[in-house]
Amino acid sequence: MFATETPLTSPRIAEVAAAVEAGAHDTVDALWKEVAESGTPLMEPVVGDESRTLVTFLWRDPGDTENVIVLFCSAPSGDFSDFRMERLPGTDLWYRSFALPSDLRTTYLFSVNDSMVPVTSYAEVLRRLPEYRTDPLNPRDYTLMGNPNEFKVSVLELPNAPRQPWNIPRKGVPKGKSRMHSMDSTILGTRHHVAVHVPPGYRTDGDPYHVFLLFDGWSYHNFAAITTVMENLMYTGRIPPYVLVMHTNADQEIRARELPCHEPFSEFLNQELMPWVHENYHITSDPERTVVGGSCFGGLAAAFAAFRAPERFGNVISQSGSYWWPGNHVPDREDEWLTRRFEEQPKLPIRFSMDIGSLERAIVDYDPMTTHQNMRDVLVEKGYEVDYREYIGGHDMICWRGTIVDRLLSFHPKPEGPPAQRKK
Repeated sequence: MFATETPLTSPRIAEVAAAVEAGAHDTVDALWKEVAESGTPLMEPVVGDESRTLVTFLWRDPGDTENVIVLFCSAPSGDFSDFRMERLPGTDLWYRSFALPSDLRTTYLFSVNDSMVPVTSYAEVLRRLPEYRTDPLNPRDYTLMGNPNEFKVSVLELPNAPRQPWNIPRKGVPKGKSRMHSMDSTILGTRHHVAVHVPPGYRTDGDPYHVFLLFDGWSYHNFAAITTVMENLMYTGRIPPYVLVMHTNADQEIRARELPCHEPFSEFLNQELMPWVHENYHITSDPERTVVGGSCFGGLAAAFAAFRAPERFGNVISQSGSYWWPGNHVPDREDEWLTRRFEEQPKLPIRFSMDIGSLERAIVDYDPMTTHQNMRDVLVEKGYEVDYREYIGGHDMICWRGTIVDRLLSFHPKPEGPPAQRKK
């Protein structure tokens, strides 16, 4: 997607290369000193095109580097050759430049001394993840998974990346309270971590609260600052008070089994989890005031939860939902299985808010963009209310942490007209 037949050259790297060729090898040391202070990657303008920025990734060879692959925007696939760094001859400098959209926000990793064996399955992608490493010269990173499977990625934000102001705590905004629970499912035979966040001023009487069930809750809480997002939106009156239920599977293997259209997981939600939330928290039973959401497999799980129980879940947030599923994961099910089910079923009382990164690349044989668009098209043709957006970025929580705001606000549009004409 970003590769060119002739690799792009950074003016800064070209300057260093010319100096080295002239015998000034200390120029490389000066570059390393420069980026140690300013951080990497290098960012330079693309002459004549303000919509793009020339981004150059750097790797300093400790002495044993045979190759370096830079992986960004999506789960890697193929043989990675289009993303292979070059070495400046006679130096410890490896580099690769890409002309990227100036409003891109994404994350990236390095694969050092990669086997260069093509990836043939999503399982292989996951198996290789521990082999990848963050950029040691970029101070910005975040933890994608927690202990015991801690996994970090480096952050790349270009100059015009959309602001994400709702994720930042604000002075004077009241804080709600969170409680962590663990639940052993009789139906599934697995343990589930459930954090429940109640809004400021939460009461157990009066009108029951809106409720938002969010999958991959650990990630949304720890990196997307979802509780801060909710509090800021509630304080400014953009959304009503919500009880936020953040669900997290015990580990990635269980997540990959339970979230994608798994009937027993749907039974768990409807017979165990949500009844428990109703028993312990003052929440509504109205599906029009109930949201279920998530990203990747979580986005797929949210759509499936509403498909199976529209009388409980009336609003779906799907961020880069895995509508390609099952692929080769379940041989007896057709590809885009859930899309076909919505196509066959009479229209249900569900609203959808969906987004996906315009730069998401195919994972082996699965094309996330096309299958996501196929799901949208089926829903629209069936008459569903669908708010759909494509952002500049990849399959990435650093993007979802911002777009989750738009997804939630799509269910609570800003009133039109002067305040006196608005209904309370």
